[in-house]
Parts: sequence; C-alpha cells; structure tokens
Amino acid sequence: MRELAYDIVCGTLEGEGHSDELLHTAFRLNTGLSSQQKRFLKNLSYGTIERCIELDAILNQYSRVRVHKMEQPVRTVLRMALYEIRYMDQVPESASCNEAVELVKRKGAGRYASFVNGVLRTLVRQKDLLEVKKDWVKLSLPKELMDHLTAGYGKKTAGKIGKAFLEHHGEVTLHIRTDRITVADYGKRLEDAGMPYCAGHYHKDALILENASDIRELPGYEEGLFFVQDESSMLPVLCAGIQPGYTVIDVCSAPGGKAMHALMALEGKGQLLARDLGRRKVSRIRENMERMQFTNVVVQEWDAVRTDPANKEKADVVIADVPCSGIGIIGRKPEIKYHALEQAASLIPLQRKICQASAELLKPGGVMIFSTCTVNHAENEENVQWMEENLGLMRESLDGYLPEELRNKMTGRGMLQMLPGIQKSDGFFVARLRKPCTDGGR
Repeated sequence: MRELAYDIVCGTLEGEGHSDELLHTAFRLNTGLSSQQKRFLKNLSYGTIERCIELDAILNQYSRVRVHKMEQPVRTVLRMALYEIRYMDQVPESASCNEAVELVKRKGAGRYASFVNGVLRTLVRQKDLLEVKKDWVKLSLPKELMDHLTAGYGKKTAGKIGKAFLEHHGEVTLHIRTDRITVADYGKRLEDAGMPYCAGHYHKDALILENASDIRELPGYEEGLFFVQDESSMLPVLCAGIQPGYTVIDVCSAPGGKAMHALMALEGKGQLLARDLGRRKVSRIRENMERMQFTNVVVQEWDAVRTDPANKEKADVVIADVPCSGIGIIGRKPEIKYHALEQAASLIPLQRKICQASAELLKPGGVMIFSTCTVNHAENEENVQWMEENLGLMRESLDGYLPEELRNKMTGRGMLQMLPGIQKSDGFFVARLRKPCTDGGR
C-alpha cells in the first residue's frame, strides 16, 4: 500500500499529476485491493498531500537537512511516515518507521536509510511535543492563500474555511436517479450493504456516504441509479429553473454531473447539448451518459470560447460552470492549494471569453447560470459585474429556487457564495443572469 501511496504523493507534489486521477488509476490497476486497503491508500496519500506544509514545518525542526534540499524520495517517504505517526493512530509507530526505511531503499535512496530512520525515531520520541505555532501552518495553507482568504472574508471566516478543508474526510455525495428509484429505497440498498449514510443538507435527492473509497462498488452503480455530485454542484441546475421542453447547453460539462441533473429536470422532453474541450473530457461525459442511460443529449467536443452561429440564440438555459482556481474544493483535491492563486489571475480572461460566447447562445429572455467552485471575489462577483456591464445580462434573484436556509441578501441580488465551514458543502459560487428580450420585456 505504501508504495502505491508513494506514487500518488510523488506524482502530485513532485510532478503534475492530480491526486484523484492517480488514486483512481491505482484502484483500476490493482483490482485485488480490499475496501480496507483502498481506505488506507486514500487516507495516507490524500492526508500527506493535504498536510504537506505542516509536515514540512515539523520535519525542518527535527532534521539537519531542510526538506527542500532533501532528495525527492527521501522527503516523500519522510512526509508519508510523519503523517502516519501523527494522524493514523491505527498504524503502529514502529511499523511506520520500518516501512519507511524499506521504502526509501526500494526507491533507490538506500544510502539515506539511516538518516530516515534517525529522523523518524526522533519524531516518535517527541510525538507529544510536536507542534506548529503559525495559523497558516496549522491549517497547512500557503501563507499567501491564507492572507487572500483573510482579506476577502475576514480572519475568523478564513480560519473556518481552512479548518473545513482539513475536516473533509472523504464524504461522497450521491445524486439519486429518482425517476428509477426513490431516495428511501436506495437508502435501504445502502443499509443492506452495510454502508452508513445520511440525507443531503440542501437537496432532497442527495445522500451522503461517510467513506466510499470506490463508487464502482456501490449498489446500483452499473444500473445507473446514481451519480456523484456534491450538493453545491447541484445549485446551478436548481437555480436554472429548467422545464420539460427547454433547450439547454452546458458549455463546460465534464464530467457531466450538471448535464445529467439538467436531463432529469427535462424529464425526457427538450434537448441538452453537453460540451467540453478535449477528447478525454468528452469521453468522460459520454461514459457517464451511457452508464446512466440518458437520451435526448448530444455530447460534443467544443471550445467554449468559440462563437457558434449554428446555435446562436437557441438556448433557453446556458450553464457556464467555467474553469476556475478551485479554491472551494481544496478539501477534495488538496494539491489545488499550492497553485490556486497564481492560476486565478490567468483564468479570469478565459472565464470572460467563455461568458461572452455563452451569452450569444441564449434566446432573448434566456437564462445564463454562471458558476465556479472557488471562493475568490475576482472570479465570482467581479465577473458577474463584468457581464452586466459588457454583455447586457441582468441578475435575477435566486430566492425562488433555493432552500430557505441558503437565502440571504446576496441571493436576493442573484448570487450565492457557499463557504466551507459556514455552509455544509464545498466552496461554490452561482449566479443567475437573464438576457433581455428584444422588446424590453422578459
């Protein structure tokens, strides 16, 4: 297990891999793994990536060599072993130390085996004294990201957001296909399979599983009785007010969750065009549509910044869930935190180009749903303001579409910002904007 975890941690922190993709690849290539082994693999790899800043700060206190100067196999193994010692109480400390020494040997750095052993034995002896003092290190957030969240939401809320990222324990939210099975009946299937769950917080068709390491093992997967979708990601379709017979275009659709939600709202009437850029993303959409057995959908490879004369003013609803910095989903994809801010600035021009092209697809009177999975004013509220000023779109209240507990002054003005640690969800932003009718009406 540790060697598989090493590949995930190294591929993510030292390379350009994504933790979720690397984990799923490990599951796919190692079909004999038990559920317990899968949980161990996920906890160790994700936990090490998530806590890297804190782990490095502690290692720097007890090692004569700074972490960034260590050879790559050494720092990766030390990070993993320290995470086990500090956060995985079910693993004997002696096993963590011994396995780390053997692993560093297998990774071609055996000359550092005694060094690794010495550092870890010291950490075990000092286990009860290990601590970090700075808030951003305790939360294992880059200082510049902590400062950014504090500037945007205040110190107290920033602390709650950072804490919520760390408290995300791998919960998986299922969107139940209620035209095939009731939520209660599917819940009974989970109970019979010995899988604990709870009801969704904001959406009646959602069930939350505590620790599902591989969704392919869940009952009804092959039957297409559910798809994975966080409740925050259900908001765009909820706020779109889609009715049977509508034409809907989802311009950045992969992996297809919002498109499938929209198809449920269409009830087999109308049409949905699900688009994304790149064969890999389009293949993921098609795979999900086929498993869920959805029809009246066209899946298409298309760059969302391109104008599309063939579909100009054809859509009743356009869903523009644009590429973003992803700060809101750090709890699920912890590596995002290490590059989020530098990516955000470069993404804003792209987001606006997508919105401009998307607005052209709307019928007069049509609705654009703009959304991101970030908590960054520049990518969210400022983009909405730009659309009002440059595209002629008009915000509309979300209050008629949201559960009462999510309504506030901001939703009355057509926008909702979900914050981890404040709401029970990922960080997410959604806005509803309407294209004026040519006669000035709606």
